[in-house]
Formats: sequence, structure tokens, C-alpha cells
Amino acid sequence: MTSRRAQWLLLLLLAGLLEAAFLGLRWLHPLEENLPEAVAVSLFAGIIYLLAAFLACSWRGSAHAAVVVVVLAAIVFRATLFPLCLTLSNDLYRYQWEGRIQLTGYNPYLTTPDDPELAALRPESFERLPGKAIPTVYAPLTELFFWLAAQFNGLRAFKLLSLLFDLGTLLLIVGLLRLRGQPAVHALLYGWCPLVVVEFAGSGHNDSLALFYLLLANLFIIRQRAAVSIVALAAAVMSKWFAAVTVPVFLRRSRWWGAPLLAAAAAVIALPYGAAGWNLFKGFMTYAEHWRNNASLYALLAAATGQDAVATGLALGIVGGLALHLAWTNTEPLRASYLLLAAVLLLSPSVFPWYVTWLAPFLCFFPNPALLLFTVTVFLSYHVLIDFTALGLWHYSPWLVGLEYAPIYGLLLWQQWRARRHFKTANSCAPGRARL
Repeated sequence: MTSRRAQWLLLLLLAGLLEAAFLGLRWLHPLEENLPEAVAVSLFAGIIYLLAAFLACSWRGSAHAAVVVVVLAAIVFRATLFPLCLTLSNDLYRYQWEGRIQLTGYNPYLTTPDDPELAALRPESFERLPGKAIPTVYAPLTELFFWLAAQFNGLRAFKLLSLLFDLGTLLLIVGLLRLRGQPAVHALLYGWCPLVVVEFAGSGHNDSLALFYLLLANLFIIRQRAAVSIVALAAAVMSKWFAAVTVPVFLRRSRWWGAPLLAAAAAVIALPYGAAGWNLFKGFMTYAEHWRNNASLYALLAAATGQDAVATGLALGIVGGLALHLAWTNTEPLRASYLLLAAVLLLSPSVFPWYVTWLAPFLCFFPNPALLLFTVTVFLSYHVLIDFTALGLWHYSPWLVGLEYAPIYGLLLWQQWRARRHFKTANSCAPGRARL
């Protein structure tokens, strides 16, 4: 009884400390003007989160009441940061512009913010729009939601859209954990993740849409409803392109009709923007070709080969090979999704902080300490905004990038060494095996 009371007191204490950290971020607003302090508070929140994650993974006794506390606290955290105006990212200004031009009949895949024809539609925040010279990089279902949010005007509608899908993902995680027979209190690893709260409730990034549909696809595949799962997967891919890496794994679980159904569902979603044709991918391909931000393994590949094209080919080959291997071995889609998204992030030429939210839902099922740490140390990458805000220079400090990634790869290597050592020890002690 004493032990259970202590874990409850600790859970409530950690929730209170996390809320204090989020209140601290709210007090520091605008964050770009207080960036060192904001990063320090975020790292403090990350330490509290890691302690809470350890507590959740070692929870004893009934977890029903604990899940209620986890979900309610997650809602409070998000409510704390939701009122903030945009600071750490200007992406929502681009969302708003793309939604607004759709209301006037323009196709975001065929226009750019600096197009003179659209000069009359330029908002007051025009100078803060990212990528003015390229069409949208976002996928069609996300664009449809931009159109919907634009009906209500104002940035809050776009943030609310992100937040609703974020909370929907949290509820899906609770359901999936119970369906898999895992403790539902592990949903804390997503619900209390400071990175998730900051990027979705605070900055309103649209990655929550793809995560929701990808989790939904996993839920339906577990329930053996392959057709509905494929449709949900199409929605995930057409929300944000990164979800496409999981397609081979899901098609492996479907029958011959899986690929045609996926293509048909994607085509229906893309239909409102069909006039763009292959320009649907133009903005994304331009982004993939030219943007280089906060890379880790990709940076090593580029340095070793001396050519971005070769490094990109190697990275794509590794991720593609892993996807085919996981499909061939019929790996559980949930686990395969986790492994593939981790590989994408570690090999990507661009890793903005909100990209790391892709891992957060899957860590509830596969709580890898190194990747949990990644959701914390990635806050260090925001140091790039110091020079950008003051001088307009987008420059990452090598020693801070090293400080961000060194603990992650060090821990991954240690985990691998420990697993191999355990495997060798188990084999050497197996009955009938010679021992030297």
C-alpha cells in the first residue's frame, strides 16, 4: 500500500512540475526573444518527462485511474500552451495563406506566395511566410483541412485542428495499448511528451494529422479489417508524405486488392487538386533537394561521399531496404512503423524538432530509452533561431548538434552491446551447449 501511495504521489508531483514548466514557457513568450531560457525550460520539462516515462513503464497495480490522470493532465498541458501566438515556427502563416487562396479558387500546388497575380491576397504576415518561391510541400488531405480551417479565419482555427488530431491520437494510443494487452498508462509517453505539447498545442504543426491516421490504420489492421486499414493508410500518406514508408508493410497484410484500393483512396483525396498533376509533388521535391537542417547520419554520409546525391541515394536505399525486409518478414505493422520512422529521422537530411513527434506515439508501445531521449535533446536544435532572429542567418552550431545527437547514438550503441552480450550469455548457458 505504501509503495502504491508513493507512486501516486510521484505521478502527481511530476504532473505538477511539468505544468510549472509549461507555465514557464508561457511566461517567456515570445520565445524567440528569450530563446536560451526557453530551451533551458524545455530541457527541464524533458527531464521531468523522462522520469514520468520511467514511472509509467514500471507502474504497479491497477492503471485505470492513472490513465484518467494521464489524459486529464495531458489536456491541461495543451490548454496551457494553446493560447500562445506563434514564435518558434512560421509554418502556421503558410497554412493560413494556403487555406485563404483556396477560398478564392486558387490551387496551392500551382501557385507560390510571391506570385504577382496573388499580390492582393498577401497577408500582413507575408514576410514571415516560409518558402515564398515554391508551391506547397504539403499533401492533399492536409490542404483540404487548411481549406476547412480557413473558413473560420484566424490562426487559432489551424492550431485547433492540429490539437484535435493530437488528442485523437492520444485516445487511439490508449485503445491500442489495451487491445495489445499493454498497460494503458504507457500513453503518458505520448500525452506528457513536452515536444508533442510544444509542437502541436504551442506551434500548431500539422504532423498530428498523419500520426492520427497512421495509428488508425494500425488499429484496423490489428482488428483484421484490412480494407479499412488501407483507406486509413491512404489518409495518412495524403496528410504527410513521410507515412509512405510504411506502405509495403501494410500491403503485405492485405490481399491482391490492397494496392489498387490504396491508389483509389489516394486519388479520391487528391481529386480537388487534380489539375496540378505531377506538380502535387513539386514543392516537396524542391524541399527535399535543397533543405539541409540538423542532420545526423545523413551528414556523415554526405561528408564521407562528398556528394549530396550519393548520400541521398544511400539513405533512400537503407530505408527502402528496411521497408522491404520488414514487409518480407511480415513484421507487425505497428512495430514496423516505429522502426521505419526512426530510420527516416536518423537518415534524413532535414530534422526539424516537430519531425521527431513522429516517434512519440510508437514509443508508448516500444519505449526505447535512446529515442525517448531524442524527443528531449532535439530542443537544442532550436539554437539555430538565435542567429536567424538577430542576423537572418540559418546556421547550426556543430558542437550543439553533437550535444543533441551524441547521447542518442551512445545510448543506442550501449543498448545494442548489452543485447548482444545478453544473447551470448543466454546461448552459453543453454542446455546441451558446450561451454569453453
